[in-house]
Amino acid sequence: MKDVHMEKRRKVILDVDTGSDDAVAIMTALRSRELEVLGITTVHGNLPLAYTTDNTLRVVELLGADVPVYAGCPYPLVHDLLPGRRRNADEEPKETVVDGKVVAVHEKTLPLPPPTRRPQEEHAVSWLLRTLKASEEPITLIPVGAMTNIAAVLRMDPSVKEHIDEIICMGGGVHVHNRAFRSETNFYNDPEAAKILVNSGVKLTIVCLDATHSAWFGYEEADRLRALGTRAADFAADMLCHRICAANLTGARREPKSALHDVLAVCAAIDPSVLLDVRHETCDVDIGGGVADGMLMTSMRWRYSEAKLPTYIAYRADGEKLLAMMCSRLGRAD
Repeated sequence: MKDVHMEKRRKVILDVDTGSDDAVAIMTALRSRELEVLGITTVHGNLPLAYTTDNTLRVVELLGADVPVYAGCPYPLVHDLLPGRRRNADEEPKETVVDGKVVAVHEKTLPLPPPTRRPQEEHAVSWLLRTLKASEEPITLIPVGAMTNIAAVLRMDPSVKEHIDEIICMGGGVHVHNRAFRSETNFYNDPEAAKILVNSGVKLTIVCLDATHSAWFGYEEADRLRALGTRAADFAADMLCHRICAANLTGARREPKSALHDVLAVCAAIDPSVLLDVRHETCDVDIGGGVADGMLMTSMRWRYSEAKLPTYIAYRADGEKLLAMMCSRLGRAD
């Protein structure tokens, strides 16, 4: 019988803006025997780059993992160059104050010890480009924050596409949105970067809000994680409970549940069948700077458009399978 541990692992690079759900995604990837995480790159997004990098290092140290972390782009490509552009979206604050403490779904510092290690000196974009071009086999990229780092690589040297097996990104929303009028946070934080990925010609699987919101977890699922008794599972349960509580307090959601968006993209790299209703569609991203800035547009709205690029939208997820995949990996002995 073939030993599962000897099977070839999928080479992946995570690109994160580590707040709460990124942390769960990182831990799941690092605890997966099916993936070989070559490195983790950080980007602006949920939080400024200094915080996303520090939080990423904290999570890596929690697991005692030997994986390099590279800090990337602190700003979007051009999104913040047009004065007043973000005000067009008529955004409401995503945080509140309770007993003098700011409460947000993504707090600036994860509740983990400060890291003893530092990020690598090389910039994430140059490392990505160098690593991809030097690889003898294609690499899968999993960006779950703003798409700035990946877009910069594709613009610097388009030939790098030959070295990318697939991009599995968490971003966008077709019927579900959480930023501005019709957009999702990761695409909204750098619409031009998202557009570059969508139009790149690289195989792109978009794990959008429609899919992640079809697999919400609540306190019962947090208890299932905590019962596993490992540091990773316990911290994942903490992050899920925090997301539920913060969303309820800020008014973002009333239900005692939350999606762990980014981990779905990681699990899709392990086993694509965790994604349901995956459609090959023509896609684009609004970069007009108006109320729909960052909106993911699909051929659902362009009825007569034939999909020519290898771009796929996941509309639903198998929530029970996702939880089982998380438990089987986060429950592995520390």
